[in-house]
Amino acid sequence: MEEVKEFIIGRGAEGMVVIPEGKKSVSHNHAKITINPDGTWILEDLKSANGTFIRNNNGDFRRVSRLQITPDTTIRLGTGDTFGFTFMAHHVIADSPESYEYEFRQLSKAMELQLEAEHEKEKVIERNGWIAKCSGLLLVLPCMLLGGGIDPTTRYILIAVAPVLVGFIFKNDMPRLKAIRKRREKVIVCPKCDRPLSEFDVTHKQCSRCKAH
Repeated sequence: MEEVKEFIIGRGAEGMVVIPEGKKSVSHNHAKITINPDGTWILEDLKSANGTFIRNNNGDFRRVSRLQITPDTTIRLGTGDTFGFTFMAHHVIADSPESYEYEFRQLSKAMELQLEAEHEKEKVIERNGWIAKCSGLLLVLPCMLLGGGIDPTTRYILIAVAPVLVGFIFKNDMPRLKAIRKRREKVIVCPKCDRPLSEFDVTHKQCSRCKAH
């Protein structure tokens, strides 16, 4: 029967998750990850001074005290600046402290989904743009059918204003695309130095700054 595996993470703990010098907001024994025989992973904050956080699907961190997680959960110990430390839960069972092979595999999948979401939104924006541009022309036929029911001046105003009105309906498209792209900067980050990664970095499975791979 498999035993419960417990991993303490902090500036004074030993293991695969090595806390670099200068991470002052990380406590001596900051958090614990427990892997149960049934395969469930539990993250627990060990009454740290600056808290334990997990990254959600939007790329934002929320504080937790005790929570069931997965190997892919991104965890932050301490503050969200240079004095904190971020890592993926799976790293506690990595082959070596400098091995980020698993993390880059997950980042490749995340990048694929991210690019798909961006492309889909871009297609929607392009489609809605054409709808707005052509909306004036689409009013020509109804105006012709109504004939004398609409005077020429009103007809011209409707045709001219239609693209503006339709464009207003789609005014949130660009902010939504920007939000999707902003999410990439929060989620597709180096598992070691937490720097946003480019498509080149993810494709080659190596951070171009700290050389983690």
